[in-house]
Amino acid sequence: MVFHTSLRYNLPRILRLRTFQLQNNFFRTSRGTLLSLLILCIWLAGCASATPEPTRAPTRPARITRQPTKFARLEPTETPRPTRTPRPTRTRIPTVEHTPTRAGKAVKKKKTATPVVASAQNSESSIPATEEPTAPPTDAPALTETPTNAPAPDTTLAVDAACEPTGGGDFGVLGAGGWEGRDPQAHPDLNLAVRGYRPVDAFRGLVDYDGETDGDAPQLWGLFADRRTPEFAHTYQVFDWDWGADARGDLIEDFEVTMVGLRVNEGETIFTPDFGHEIGDGYVALVLYADEHRITLKYTGEDNVIDGYTLHLEGICVYTNLLNLYNERHAAGRGALPALRPGQPIGYMPSTELGVAIRDRGAFLDPRSRKDWWQGR
Repeated sequence: MVFHTSLRYNLPRILRLRTFQLQNNFFRTSRGTLLSLLILCIWLAGCASATPEPTRAPTRPARITRQPTKFARLEPTETPRPTRTPRPTRTRIPTVEHTPTRAGKAVKKKKTATPVVASAQNSESSIPATEEPTAPPTDAPALTETPTNAPAPDTTLAVDAACEPTGGGDFGVLGAGGWEGRDPQAHPDLNLAVRGYRPVDAFRGLVDYDGETDGDAPQLWGLFADRRTPEFAHTYQVFDWDWGADARGDLIEDFEVTMVGLRVNEGETIFTPDFGHEIGDGYVALVLYADEHRITLKYTGEDNVIDGYTLHLEGICVYTNLLNLYNERHAAGRGALPALRPGQPIGYMPSTELGVAIRDRGAFLDPRSRKDWWQGR
């Protein structure tokens, strides 16, 4: 009874001890297994980090590719030709209404060739210094009326004086373009005798105008060797031209004076007035027209008065070499015209008065303007 009683009371304790022992053995076994697995995992991880990851394809060196060189496409250009130095755009000085080159018609500016130096055989005049002046072309149309530019009794413009056959040296030529086809001898823009002029009673001296000044404008004191400011012998107004009727119009009244007579010495040499730009190869002006007693100079490379400065000189004996060269170039088609350098002699005075008219873009201006043609005087 006692045994059974002790067994009854001790049995749960025995069972608990055995259960604990069984659990303890299980945990020991499990712990060893887990520790082994942990070590295995650590070893596998170490092996994995030491082994490089395989690539899908064998590695090969990168191929160097060269990009094609790109070149900018350029439009074909013409063979360059010497051009004249561009003159800056200016406001007309002073501002006046422009005299159209062809009234009643829209003025179309022709595309003119850039001046180029003529061929060597034509670059200098070969006319002997003592040769008589050659006659101008005989195909010029006759004038419909006698020009009324005969000087009044109180003037001394010698437009019909006898001129001695003087050579005057050598003169070059320069390419020109823009000729309208009309014979210069009958052209009122080139031969001032076609328009004509009349003496007027106006102030004989320099006058001042407001407005801007073109520092490159031709300076009329360059007509003389001593570069003086001469006395003004007479004042004139030039006649306008009716292009529709192709006849002389009224006097141009944009200015009180559009031509002056400058006092000179008989036999005095006249020179090419200075200009602020060259038009090619050191030249500053072309000869658009010349006869024994007058000459028309153009300070651009075009064979017309549409743009740029134009200078008319009346009552001068043009040098024979220059006159003959002009007639020669006109007969050859005017593809190149006589060209003048600054200060180059162009003729001499048969009397004591030189007629001077100056234009800009076709319009006759006042040659007495101090700020334009006599700067610093």
